[in-house]
Amino acid sequence: MSRLDAADLAALRALSETYAAAADDRDAAAVGALFVPDGVLVVPDPPAHLAPHVSHVGRPAVVAALGALAGTLATTHVVAGARYLPTPAGARGRVRGTAHHLLAGREGHSDLVWFLHYDDEYARTDEGWAFTRRAVTINWIERHRVSVTRADEEGAGR
Repeated sequence: MSRLDAADLAALRALSETYAAAADDRDAAAVGALFVPDGVLVVPDPPAHLAPHVSHVGRPAVVAALGALAGTLATTHVVAGARYLPTPAGARGRVRGTAHHLLAGREGHSDLVWFLHYDDEYARTDEGWAFTRRAVTINWIERHRVSVTRADEEGAGR
């Protein structure tokens, strides 16, 4: 592929935003459907490993990996910027953003914020663009106390 047109760029951005929204909605099946059948999700293992460390290969493994979000009351993934380039097999991209994790603790609620980027590889399928590989790198982490509404505490909006 020699170039990506405006429609490709919009579709790739939508793919990243759909991933973020599905993760926040705890819709692991929807996240899995964004990958090709043998797609790979490589995630860190914080705090020991902030770089991609654990590979999940195939849609069922990607769906299972989303189970890690069950330990949070809610999440908010924000896509802050992205760059996409064509490759002979499809496209690759770097997507930057934040992932907020609402946690409950003895001292109240906190927001565990990951400032991260995704290094992605994409293929065009009959259904549109899909991830062939998504590797998550956490650039840094911050945690702070927060106040929440009752709806946030109950995980509403998922």
